[in-house]
Order: sequence, then C-alpha cells, then structure tokens
Amino acid sequence: MFVRSIFARLSRRKVSAYPLLLCMGLIDEVSAGIPVVALPLLRDHLGLSYAQIGLLFTVAALSSMLLEPLMNLYSDRGSKKRWILCGLLVLATTDIIIGNATIYLVLLLAFILSAPAGKAAIGLSQATVIDAAFGEETRTMTRWTLLSGIGDSLSPLLVATFVTLRLGWTELYWLMAISWLSVALLLAPLRFPTHAGPAVLPEKQDKASPWSNLRDALRDPLLVRWAALSLIPTMLDEVFLGFVALYLRDIVHISEAGIALIMLLQMLSSFVGLLLLDRVLKRRNLRPVHLLTLLALTTLLGMVVLLFAHTLWLTILALLVISGSCAGWYPIAKAEAYACRPGSSGLVRTVISLGAPFEMALPGAIGLISLNFGVLAGLGVLGLAPLLMLALLPYRQER
Repeated sequence: MFVRSIFARLSRRKVSAYPLLLCMGLIDEVSAGIPVVALPLLRDHLGLSYAQIGLLFTVAALSSMLLEPLMNLYSDRGSKKRWILCGLLVLATTDIIIGNATIYLVLLLAFILSAPAGKAAIGLSQATVIDAAFGEETRTMTRWTLLSGIGDSLSPLLVATFVTLRLGWTELYWLMAISWLSVALLLAPLRFPTHAGPAVLPEKQDKASPWSNLRDALRDPLLVRWAALSLIPTMLDEVFLGFVALYLRDIVHISEAGIALIMLLQMLSSFVGLLLLDRVLKRRNLRPVHLLTLLALTTLLGMVVLLFAHTLWLTILALLVISGSCAGWYPIAKAEAYACRPGSSGLVRTVISLGAPFEMALPGAIGLISLNFGVLAGLGVLGLAPLLMLALLPYRQER
C-alpha cells in the first residue's frame, strides 16, 4: 500500500522522467563494463575457454544487430515508455540468469536476450531525451556522452571493490539486476517527456507503414550522411585504445603501469574535451559542420604526430590531443542525425543501426592488418578517421 501510494503521488504530480533517462547512459556503461573487466571471474566461475568467451560476445552483437532496427523502427508509434520498461525488466531477468548460470547454453541464451534488451532500454532512453530537447540536441548528446564516460570509468572501480570484498561474478550480476529493476520501478510512475518541436514529417506519414518511412529516410542524403558520420568515431574508440596499448608496449616499449597511466590521462582528456564542448555550445552559436571541421583537423594533427614521432613525450602529447578533440565527434554527429528528423528518433536510430556490420567487422579487420603489416599499420588505418570525417561533412547542405 505504501509503494502504491508513492506511485500514485508521483503520477498525480506529473514528475518528469527526463533527469533519470539522461543518466541511463551512465548506468549502462557501468553494466556493460562488468563482463569485460570481470572476464577472469566469469572464466573461473564456469571454467570457460577463450573460444566460448568470444562466442558469448559475438552472438550478443549479432542478436542486437538483427533486432535493434526493428525495435527502433516501431518505437516511434506511440510512447517509448513501454519499450524502455520492458527492456529494463528483461535486463534484470537476464542478469540474474547470467549471474547464476551453471550451464554454458543457458549463459549463451541470456547473453542473446540481454543485448537487444539493453538497446531497447538505453538506446530508446537516449531517443526520448533527444525528442524532448528540440533545438538543444547537440548539448543533450554531449551531456549524455559525458555521463556515459563517467560510467565507463566507474566499472573497473566497481569490479575491483567486489574483488577486494571477496565477492564474485554472481554478486556483481545480482547488483546489476537490482539496479535495473530499481530504475524500472522509479520510471514506471513518472511522466515521460514528449517531442518538444514540430515534426518534420506530415501527419499522413506518421500513420504510414514504418517500412515506407524507413525507405523515405534512406532517400534523405543529409540524414544518411550524418548517420555515416556518427559511425566514424568508432574508429577512435575502444579498438583504437586497444591497439594504442599494443603500440605503446611493442614500439615505444613502455611498461604496463606506464600504459595504464597514459590511458587514464587519455580518459581525462576526453572528459575535458566534452566539458569544453558543452561550454562552447552554451556560449557560442557555431555551426556543427564548422565545429566538426576544427575538431577533425586537430585530431588529424595529433594522428600525424603519433604515427611519425616515436619519442615518448610527443606520443603522450599526441594521444591527449586525439582524445580531447575526437571526444566531441560522436555527440555532434549523432545530434545532427536526430535533428534531420525531429520527433522520429526511433527512425533515425534505425538508419544509424544499419551501420552495425561496420562496427562488428572493424576490430577483426584491424587485427588482420596489424598481424600482416604491424601495429603501426593498423593504427594508420584507424588514423584515417579524421580524413573520412572531413570528406563526408555536408559543407553545402543545410537541414
């Protein structure tokens, strides 16, 4: 009765879910980092081989790649609240299964269900806050990315704390299950924000088939271009950091402790870059194309120094410049993609998700290049990212 009374009061007061939805990226990054950071705990928990561990992440990515476009496409037909709440409940259930599984097949099925559930809960939370931020898409995406970065840094700390307390894989996943269930209970009575600006599509198109809307969106060259631009930052994300670590060890000959310190400095540089971007967006009315051009040129300068100057201090300086300048690529590009179709964030996410095969193939492709031509060649291919950004920016197109 007490819980029901609280829910009723929150519903009557129409408390907005916006602040909690904005923090979903932070919670997700903490959760997503656990199976990566705690892999030794999982291996010891079930005695898994390297191949079995790799298969878990592969099938999860494939499941997400197949189901995410469908969920995004149909989420625009009404409130995204039910999609988000269902995703949270499935996440809580699968986390309980993952934490307590004793059979590999059960663990595999839980990973298959967990990945698309996460896309529904987290991805559509992002879409909801973007719909409510008409005209402020870039600042909203910058804040989302900054909060996500904080969550990413908290994940190793959480795992280390659990290991120190002699708690393991099961306890970690029970904590995450409780967290997802708590978020669902908090969100259930709250008022979800609605689209704050005019819809770009005529009313008759809102009633059209989602597939016809998708075909129409794919014929929009500006949307497709921004969708492609939102994928390019993947080249300078986790894959780049992983091969930078190998470069620092094999070419520059830095110790593991030194590499960890440099990675920490890179993370701090990204935070600073996002904070500065938020300040710039607040005080100056700069066109996204001009801002991205400046950031891409700065990143390109850092990449040239990284690839051709192999002294320690220049390498560290180049990595800090790259991390600080490329941090703003993703929020700006994705915000512009959303802005191409106001009120149709699910449709925009569907177009962007069609690039998932690129993200899946990238680590393996860079690995093969590095195997055959050396780690510096692999970094060189990833270093093409700022050139791709500059080549694809829509300098002459206005939305």
